Amino acid sequence: MLQIKKEIPCSITHSLKPDSFFLALDTTGFQAEVSAISMIGIAIPVDHQTITIYQWFNENGMEQQEILSSFFQYIKHKKYVITYYGNRFALPFLDKKSAEYGLSNPLSTIISEDYYAIMRTMRPILGLPSCKQATIESYFQCKRTNPLVGKKLVKQYQTYVKNPNDAIKDALLLHNQETLEILCSLTSILSYQDLQNGKIHDCKIENVANNYISFTFALPSTLLKPMDYTKNYIQLHVIKHQGQLLIPVDPNGLVKHYYPNPKDYYYLPVEDYAIHKSLASFVSNNYRQKATLDTCYEKISIQHPAFKKEPTLKQFLSDTLCYLFK
Repeated sequence: MLQIKKEIPCSITHSLKPDSFFLALDTTGFQAEVSAISMIGIAIPVDHQTITIYQWFNENGMEQQEILSSFFQYIKHKKYVITYYGNRFALPFLDKKSAEYGLSNPLSTIISEDYYAIMRTMRPILGLPSCKQATIESYFQCKRTNPLVGKKLVKQYQTYVKNPNDAIKDALLLHNQETLEILCSLTSILSYQDLQNGKIHDCKIENVANNYISFTFALPSTLLKPMDYTKNYIQLHVIKHQGQLLIPVDPNGLVKHYYPNPKDYYYLPVEDYAIHKSLASFVSNNYRQKATLDTCYEKISIQHPAFKKEPTLKQFLSDTLCYLFK
């Protein structure tokens, strides 16, 4: 088994939870029962500009148990593992391999943060053709110097096992390292999650013009690419960490405030607003219907006191963002 440790420059644009690490698993196939681990690589943030990379390389194809034992020993006190598609591939694969060799797997108690799960919810909003890692890397313009992927990577590893040489070994190590570097750079994906969850600050009203009211806000970290999205006439624009929401104003000077949990509300078509189910006993069944995402709202004046205070303005904008991303 070859074990490598090195420190390299790498920008991490979003704050991470303590005791987090990035994981990149290379194997000879997708099924753990008939495939082998060729390499395990992890990256540990040193600061926002530096990471330490650890790699365990299966040099002769027969060192899986040794690799797993060393890897598990190293991560046993970690709390969060960050992957792309790890919940569906890397973590189940490692779990099966640990069972195969009778090893205790600390990953079973480590919290998994899979960026694939975030991008899957963002796919229609960003217009992505798929959420494959190659698609995400292309969308965010992540660059690789090593073109090896998929079956070609597996074939190169098999060639190395039969006839070891430094050129192939270096290419395999570089591929795993670049996967970790890209994963670290994709921490900006968490900024999309911030948007989805309404994690914003510095909320302000800019102006009212052309039947729209304009709000601005800031994100905790920067988006890698500008974002423009429209739903039900509500417009969202984000550049780096600065965002703008344009919300329609009706002829009476009212805007819609969307509630986050439609299942808890009824919509009253005649009045054109939603009420909580706890109040529904006062309304005849003939005048109410189950609220949907698009009908779960109240209407408030643009002069409402809620828009004049930071906490209530932030709540209004957070609720609007949550509506946009559902």
